[in-house]
Amino acid sequence: MKAVVFKEPYKVSCEDVEQPSNPQAGEAIVRVMACGLCGSDLHPYRGAEAGLRPGTVCGHEFAGVVEEVGTGVKLVPGERVAASFTTACGDCWYCTHGLSSRCNSAQLFGWIDEQNQGIHGGQAQFVRVPHADGTLMKLPDNVSFEEGVLMGDILATGYFCAKNALNMLADSKISPAELSIAVIGCGPVGLCTIASARMLGVGQIYAVDRVAARVEAAAQLGALSAGVETANGGRGVDAVLEVVGAYDALKLGFELVRPGGVISSVGVHAHSKGFPVSPSDCYDKNITFKSGRCPARSLMGEIGDLIASTYIARHIISHRVPLETASEMYEKFEAQKDGILKVVFNPWA
Repeated sequence: MKAVVFKEPYKVSCEDVEQPSNPQAGEAIVRVMACGLCGSDLHPYRGAEAGLRPGTVCGHEFAGVVEEVGTGVKLVPGERVAASFTTACGDCWYCTHGLSSRCNSAQLFGWIDEQNQGIHGGQAQFVRVPHADGTLMKLPDNVSFEEGVLMGDILATGYFCAKNALNMLADSKISPAELSIAVIGCGPVGLCTIASARMLGVGQIYAVDRVAARVEAAAQLGALSAGVETANGGRGVDAVLEVVGAYDALKLGFELVRPGGVISSVGVHAHSKGFPVSPSDCYDKNITFKSGRCPARSLMGEIGDLIASTYIARHIISHRVPLETASEMYEKFEAQKDGILKVVFNPWA
């Protein structure tokens, strides 16, 4: 089968690899119909996250059709499904308490370490899925494979980020329509965050990004491109939603948020610079901070209305391309060339 494999930092390749078969108990083989290139894929691509074994099939965003199942799996061949970006058993304490990202047996698709521990990813024609019933969600008839790709990672993450902020502000007695927030980072996850905040009723959303095209895309979703420095008469925004995963982005968040405000951070901080403020800085500003990996599988059932109401796929998918273009797409995405925003691969094109 065709698959995108990691070779070394700044090098991936579309190659013929062995097709997964003979699913074991609890496993499913999925025929991938659409798969995404995520900003998180760039961390090992750039070498910022070390330890990925060369030859690993990349990618953790995919949707498709169940091809085969092992014993004990309730899903049946032919069903349309989307996967969360990490596996989830569905039965442990974390899975049953809405925190599937901390499942006792969670594994990230597309990560096999140098000791050969891990699982291959979904930028391929087929993928093996452990804990199939807990990891895969049957797609509603009105949700496309492309939308399924978004549901399992970046849309769930954007929703998680916005929902966390609103939950932390619940005691402020400010209605969502009166709230002002700043979204730092307007790439695909940032745009999903803006769409989620809008659906949750937030009245004023500021888009913060260095790339003009991304700010323009955010404006199409109703975000403001200027004025964040003077929000609320200069008091600051009620919440900052940080989705970049960069030291400077989080530092800016602490500068923009008002005293007593909240910071919801879902960016993957793959750096060693530490935290941009001290505990006393947070104390002196009464800041509430929440961070963590999105429990995508726990949230996928909640965001069906978000998919239906925002048509988010048409706003953020900029490139629909075959797997054979992977090397070019990784390079362009990393360098932000040619207006690239979100890449979705068609493994069968």
